Amino acid sequence: MINQKIDKLFNFKEKIIIVTGSSGQIGSSFCKLFLDMGAIVYGFDKGSSRLKHKNYTYRKVDITKKKIVEKNINLLIKNHQKIDVIINNAGFSVFTKFYERTNRELDKTINVNIKGTLNIINSYVKVHKEKKLKKCNIINIGSIYGIISPDFRIYEKNGNYNSEIYGATKASIIQLTKYYSVILSPLNINVNCLSPGGLYNHQKPQKRSFIKKYSLRVPKARMANSEDLYTGILFLASSNSSYVSGQNIVIDGGLSSW
Repeated sequence: MINQKIDKLFNFKEKIIIVTGSSGQIGSSFCKLFLDMGAIVYGFDKGSSRLKHKNYTYRKVDITKKKIVEKNINLLIKNHQKIDVIINNAGFSVFTKFYERTNRELDKTINVNIKGTLNIINSYVKVHKEKKLKKCNIINIGSIYGIISPDFRIYEKNGNYNSEIYGATKASIIQLTKYYSVILSPLNINVNCLSPGGLYNHQKPQKRSFIKKYSLRVPKARMANSEDLYTGILFLASSNSSYVSGQNIVIDGGLSSW
């Protein structure tokens, strides 16, 4: 009986889910997670996709282009009459020295992280209202660097510093989450944010010296893995988070608690 109730709590069978930035480490991991849970997943990204699954569809979508976003979201609604979950995961950062920051770097980071998120949400809300859709859970992916500053002592002299503009855009994502959670509640659209700590990069591992220094800053004494985000993303995507609104759930091993 208890197992049946738990299964019902996290039932994603045939749920329609969009994941932006679907080809990256976090995005591809989320896609696989929801596919394993029985969902129908659409990945939006500019790059290529290696993920193959009968319930997975990859669409080459530049989220900074509003007309392209609108076209793809309208197509999904036409095919399925709904979108149950939208995960705004696509992100971009630069690693040059902040005092050498170019306008091109600023523009690209802002366009992907903020403008892209706005394009996805606004395009969906427009069709949600037109078609009088019932509900949707929107989850924005933030970062601990939207709420705290990096500890620059853990970086090497010529290392890839986490940039000021990345942190600023992620702070914006957290605020946009609060704004949309208020204005979209009457439409039964739930909006929350999930902010991960530093993730170990399985594709291009960070230097051992950095991993060691970073881990010393974390009460859990390690970097995060994509799997550490699963409980949070499953909860926010489920119907059981219907009374959780405008929140930023931080999963960082306790780093931001210092």
